[in-house]
Amino acid sequence: MRINRIRLDNFRNYGRLDIDVGPSVNIVYGSNGEGKTNLIESVYVASCVTSHKTAKDRNLIKMGTQGFDITLNMTDDDGTEIELRNVTELHGENTKRSLFCNNAQISRISDYIGICNTVIFAPEDLNIIKGAPAERRKFLNLMISKVSPSYFNILGQTNRLINQKNETLKSIDGNMADADSMLDYWDFALADMSAELIIHRYRFVSILDDVASGYHSAISGGKELLKIRYITISGCIELLETFINEHCLLDTYKSRGLNRDNFEALKGILSSHILSRFRSTRKYDIDKRISSVGIKKDDIDILLNDNQTRIYSSQGQQRSAALSLKLSELEIIRRFVCSTPILLLDDVFSELDIDRRMSLIAAIKGTQLFITCTDKDYIEKEMRSLIEDPSDVRYFHIKSGSIA
Repeated sequence: MRINRIRLDNFRNYGRLDIDVGPSVNIVYGSNGEGKTNLIESVYVASCVTSHKTAKDRNLIKMGTQGFDITLNMTDDDGTEIELRNVTELHGENTKRSLFCNNAQISRISDYIGICNTVIFAPEDLNIIKGAPAERRKFLNLMISKVSPSYFNILGQTNRLINQKNETLKSIDGNMADADSMLDYWDFALADMSAELIIHRYRFVSILDDVASGYHSAISGGKELLKIRYITISGCIELLETFINEHCLLDTYKSRGLNRDNFEALKGILSSHILSRFRSTRKYDIDKRISSVGIKKDDIDILLNDNQTRIYSSQGQQRSAALSLKLSELEIIRRFVCSTPILLLDDVFSELDIDRRMSLIAAIKGTQLFITCTDKDYIEKEMRSLIEDPSDVRYFHIKSGSIA
């Protein structure tokens, strides 16, 4: 996939921008605060719907306007032209998003994500290591959604069930005789959906562990061992691993997934266990009026030499771990989609030492790149080994939300 043209209306500090971009390396440079990161962010928002910097679409709208419009004109690996468009408008205090592909509106986000895959490297990636569990769930959810559209639908349905169950808990009088039947309705459905998510998440965390450990070993010169472990509802991992090992399915599970019979059998085992966990905490949940057990607390344990990276590692080691995770995201998308994602590098070279820069450069050859920087000459020098023909590089000098 290659982007050919980017059009912006009222996105961040851009009033209107319409630029043709190159198929290889695009360097976006200028002083801080001029809009370099905003241009990179617009590509990510157009392809992945969400921003890597904010959860609120209203923050992306240029001040004094009523909405933004981002359009990407692209060519896929077969030479087919594709146009993606994200139009987001203010409606009172809320926003309304409309997504289009080749002028046809797409109602489900799961049908939109994955048309154009992008991977972003940004200073915010450190939050995957240092931040709250929600940061790691966001990373995992988006990565899986890019290669498995059905996962995004399951995730959305599960989140709605969790919200509905919590609303029910808030409305229940502790003395109501029908409290159990009201919660049973949500718990049966939620146990099934949670089991499906756990099967998907465990699979991709296992793949992530394999790929990231290899990248991190190369970055650290073999001195450090990176491990990634999935944390979910107590007892589920043990049941899942027992089933996979007893049926000798590990390699198949990671490479192709489970067939329908095995998937349904494992889902049934996990669902029954999750339902029993829900029921064991029901009295407590009614008293506190909130769910105490569920996948909303899922996390990824990132270990460096068997120690928690977010607690015991240095800033440099944490950056290495974050880089290993993002390189792994790139490799996993390549592996499952059979297409190289577009890479967005937001001021990352200044954050990395020479070994990490070389590991990054080695992994990104042959991809379309968008790079932001303040020093054009410095990036030119760093990217020299990647650029065979200087004519492949396009430069965009950003000043006050426009091309200078």
